[in-house]
Amino acid sequence: MAAHESSEHAARISGGVNASDIEGVQDAVCRLARRYHQEPPLRLLANARHVRNVVYTLLDRTRRPSQTTDLYLAAGQACGLLAVASFDLAMWDAAEEQARSAHTYADTVGHAGLRVWARGTQALIANWMGRPRRALELINVGIHEAPPGAATARLRGIEARAWADLGRSSEVVDVLRLADAEIEASRRQDDLHDSIGGEFGWGPSRHAACAGTALLSVGDADGAVRRIQHALAMLPADPFGGLVAERAQIDLAAAELVAGRLDASIASLDDVWALPAPQRRHGLTGRLDQLARHLTTREWRNAPEASDLRDRIEAFNAEASVVRALPAG
Repeated sequence: MAAHESSEHAARISGGVNASDIEGVQDAVCRLARRYHQEPPLRLLANARHVRNVVYTLLDRTRRPSQTTDLYLAAGQACGLLAVASFDLAMWDAAEEQARSAHTYADTVGHAGLRVWARGTQALIANWMGRPRRALELINVGIHEAPPGAATARLRGIEARAWADLGRSSEVVDVLRLADAEIEASRRQDDLHDSIGGEFGWGPSRHAACAGTALLSVGDADGAVRRIQHALAMLPADPFGGLVAERAQIDLAAAELVAGRLDASIASLDDVWALPAPQRRHGLTGRLDQLARHLTTREWRNAPEASDLRDRIEAFNAEASVVRALPAG
């Protein structure tokens, strides 16, 4: 907080904008994106808001086109991180508004990478809100301007999940084939998805995990298990991924359960339970809620191990809900 106050005051009293000011906010965005999976969403929300506000102060002090272009881009990236943090707190309207703002800034400066990333984030939010057709509309708009490689692969992965939510397994397979081709052919030249990476990145591990989620949604349990296990195996050597490992582990648990392997499902969650409550994002708790609902089906309703797992999920998610209700400070 003291550091934030110092940088905000320095920005306010400065007589102009110099290169070091712009480098400072650019570096701050990079750090936040790359450390995203290590930070609790509430802390990320506060830090990204601080960076965005410093950018706004600097924009009030310059009209030089080269500087305003860099600053609008930094503002858009900060709004993108605010969108993801809001998503992780299940604040859907705020997440959508921040993603739309990120797209507006990207459009203003003509940055295709951020523009496409923002469209993909809007589509991801729509999927989680139960609006897969809206997600497909957003993907169709973004796919025509997406840079090749990681940016296009990310859009295709989100598209596959939308088709999965609609129960269209053949479309899921076709779209994942296109996504795989993009990630395999990627030359990693996009300055957002590849150079900054982190939460803006889309490496092989995150790609495989997303494919596993889509396959799980259409009932291909074994295919999902293979993809998710591959994602977790690649994660340590993937500098571009931004994958939250626990997210993949919960999907793995769900896939094992669909395949009828309750013991394997329980074992897949071993590392999840140790996650501190402030870092229990909605992407995790929402998946666990879905897993708990599956444990109430006729196949598992009377199994003591399934009942114990449901209780553990309920307690885990309740602790996360308490933390989300606390003020960010």
